[in-house]
Amino acid sequence: MADHPLRFGVCGREDQMWRLGEDLAVRLHVTNTLDDPYEETVALPGLTALSKSHKQANRIKSNTPVTVVIGNPPYRERAEGLGGWVESGSKNAAGPAPLELFRKDGNGRLEYVLKNLYVYFWSWAAWKVFEAHAQDRHGVICFITTSGYLKGPGFKGMRRYLRRTCSEGWIINVSPEGMRPEVPTRIFPGVQHPLAIAIFVRRADTDPQVPAQIRYTEVTGRREDKYAQLADLGLDSDSWRRVRTEAEAPFLPAAESAWDDYPALGDLFCWTAPGVKPNRTWVYAPHPEILHTRWHTLICADPEEKPALFKETRDRTLSSKKDPLPNTAAHHVPLGKETRGCPSPKRVSYRAFDRQWLIPDSRVIDFARAELWAAEPQQGQLFFNEQHSQAISSGPAVVFSTLIPDMHHFQGSGGGRVLPLLHPSGADNTAPRLLACLADRLEVPVTSADLAAYIAGVSAHPAFTQRFADELTTPGIRIPLTADVQVWREALTLGRELVWACTYGEAFIDPKVGRPPGDITFAPADPRRPKNLTPLGEGLPDKLSYTEGPGGEGTLHVGQGSFGPVTARMWAYDVGGMNVIKKWFSYRKANPGGKKTSPLDELHLDSWPREWIVELNELLTVLRRITELEKAQAALLDRVLAGPVITAHELATAGVKFPQTTRDRKPSYSLATTRPDTGPGQETLM
Repeated sequence: MADHPLRFGVCGREDQMWRLGEDLAVRLHVTNTLDDPYEETVALPGLTALSKSHKQANRIKSNTPVTVVIGNPPYRERAEGLGGWVESGSKNAAGPAPLELFRKDGNGRLEYVLKNLYVYFWSWAAWKVFEAHAQDRHGVICFITTSGYLKGPGFKGMRRYLRRTCSEGWIINVSPEGMRPEVPTRIFPGVQHPLAIAIFVRRADTDPQVPAQIRYTEVTGRREDKYAQLADLGLDSDSWRRVRTEAEAPFLPAAESAWDDYPALGDLFCWTAPGVKPNRTWVYAPHPEILHTRWHTLICADPEEKPALFKETRDRTLSSKKDPLPNTAAHHVPLGKETRGCPSPKRVSYRAFDRQWLIPDSRVIDFARAELWAAEPQQGQLFFNEQHSQAISSGPAVVFSTLIPDMHHFQGSGGGRVLPLLHPSGADNTAPRLLACLADRLEVPVTSADLAAYIAGVSAHPAFTQRFADELTTPGIRIPLTADVQVWREALTLGRELVWACTYGEAFIDPKVGRPPGDITFAPADPRRPKNLTPLGEGLPDKLSYTEGPGGEGTLHVGQGSFGPVTARMWAYDVGGMNVIKKWFSYRKANPGGKKTSPLDELHLDSWPREWIVELNELLTVLRRITELEKAQAALLDRVLAGPVITAHELATAGVKFPQTTRDRKPSYSLATTRPDTGPGQETLM
């Protein structure tokens, strides 16, 4: 740490550095930056030089203005208690802890991500350069750190602070490939997290009412390519793009199109929730018999074996006492004392288009999202699922289910956000006055189910994602709402057909137009109807492949067996890069894929049950039906964008109350739907 303040300013587009003396003699001190600078330094026996250095460093941290902070702070998740006074404040100084600069009222349950060492260093630097010295609040922070703060919901307060406090900022994304990129593309070979370089500048004349002008760029290719691009990058380079200016918006490029004018899906539907996150994988299985076997193995195991089998966590142990989930059977003892058989497994949406089974017991699920369990039984319920934390560039922008989704339902990793159509009370989960305003503008009645069908018709197809690929580098979808009633009606027709197929016939049922309940199969004489063409043989299949046939009607090979007809488009269908057929098969092959958290994960079936043959044919039917709608959906999107649209601003002006606070995003309950217990394990996002 330097004890000589460096003066670094930005004048136009030229960087300049001023020296405060005849020369720039930099002296270094060994210290912990996060230590309390206001605490009296205790001499360390035998370490006089180190004690002196620490004392001098504290004097600089507390009294000396610092104009530039530059570095590569360490990364460590779940670092609560390791942030020193930056995290908890100082008893010897007035004012809050520096970390409080990055907090936002009402955002507390998402701000567990602030308990990370690199965030502690960010908040210390912001305090030291921009806050600590009233007459000297101009300066520069330049860090290379993980890039979660660019878009994560838990960093809204941090982004608000930097926009309000700083004059300008530059973001260089050095890991646009995302999490765990190939090693040759990494700036630091041993670091698998996405990284970004950030430079934030505050001038002495900064107006806190004017948001900082922030620019964004990225470097791509192999490590050597990225180094070369960084060497050539200047503040006047053409690659910089303007970042959004809204206080809490991600530090990502603003849309060049009208994208930002469209209402966000998460504003049309106010209450959102993560999906189920058990924190142990053995409680899921593609067949209920597997869960009965695993439960029996656990319950009958020796007491000393049970903790490893169960996989104890912070929120669930064998002695945990938890209330049952809504609409599930009661239990009266901790799991460690349980002697009864497995609760009847419940079908859930594990991955997009993959319905699996879950043990519906609060004692084995860390984050069950009890509010979703309370809402699921509502007549007409439909769960939207969008990837709101990661960029997507292929597949549909949103998927659907009538079953409770897993946290990673959307694409198998990276989380996601569930947006229920209805509250646990049965009330519409739409923004207040939204449906009425749409009805007034379109001059036709509009229900929440109509809105759901419209969203499906317009956005749940690859052409939408491809059209807005650049905009979707900022995660979270927006919906262009047509003001043309004829286009609206066409979207409803397409959307109802699509959602009925996606939910295996559980939503938008209408037998009069060919949408019977729970049955999406083609008629026996229909040549599109998939069949099991040849037997799978003994045991579990271990390989999956595809052979394209004449006219695009190919064959899917599952071990020794085969299924068809399967088009090339069905075979290639993906959601957020996750190939649906391959992912579905991976959980049902001889050596199932997926994360293993317990020896119980190794318990499977010995051969394919008949149910999986039926389910694979159903999956292929879904894919046939929805891929056949893609061309019509792409044409519909063109018509929507070519015609008049209803913007978010128009809706707000007309009286729609989009959610602004955490309270606006709470689920609602009626007397008939008792509010579930929401202990720490169901309130905290992990």
